[in-house]
Order: sequence, then structure tokens, then C-alpha cells
Amino acid sequence: MDEETNASFREIAGDYRRRLDELRQMQHDVRQVTATARTRDGLVSVEVGPQGQLRDIRFDPRVYERMSPQRLARTIKELTGEAASEAAGQAKQITAAFLPEDLVARLRDGEEDLTAFLPDAPSIPDDVQE
Repeated sequence: MDEETNASFREIAGDYRRRLDELRQMQHDVRQVTATARTRDGLVSVEVGPQGQLRDIRFDPRVYERMSPQRLARTIKELTGEAASEAAGQAKQITAAFLPEDLVARLRDGEEDLTAFLPDAPSIPDDVQE
């Protein structure tokens, strides 16, 4: 193989390694995404990960005096949905630099779902969900 061809292959291999490193960093950054939502009064807050998976729930002790169990459950579900939307938006921003422009536009317009490109969310046993 001549030197010019050899140099071309080294350049291609170097570009590939750089892009792979960038992709690994992007995946790491997406996995680190968190979003928090809280009630206006601060009695309940939830934190979710990049796929909306619940990572933390915090209660002010006064919540038990002010909310029924049913209302507390609804509040947690609502806050989790809000935080999940925020987390998905963050993940979209991180991945946008690595995706073709037409796909970024489809994600932005809601025609595509970023979660299709991410691993499945962990399942929650039925006896824990309610």
C-alpha cells in the first residue's frame, strides 16, 4: 500500500475514533439527564431520568396532613409526567448534534419519538405501581 493510501486510511480511522468517542460522550450525557418537578407549595417533588423513570420522590412531612392518599398519588403522577417531558427535551437537545437535520426537525415537531432511540425503560412490578 502506498503512503498516500495509508495516510488516507489513518485519517479515516482517526475520524471514526473521534466520532465514536463523541457518540459515547453523548450517550453518557443522555444517561445523566434528570429533571425535577415540584408542587407550587413545595410539599412534593419528583426527579426522573432521561426516559421518565422515577429516580426520587420527596415529601414535606406536612403533605400527609394536607393531601389525601388519592390526591397524593395523582400529584406524583402529574409531576412525573411534567418532569419526564422536561427530561425528554433535554435529551433531544443533547442528541440533536448527532442526528441528521431532517430527523431533528421530526423530533422537534413530534413526528418522531426520541425514546425509540433509547433503551427500554425499566419495568415496575404491578404491586408497586398503585
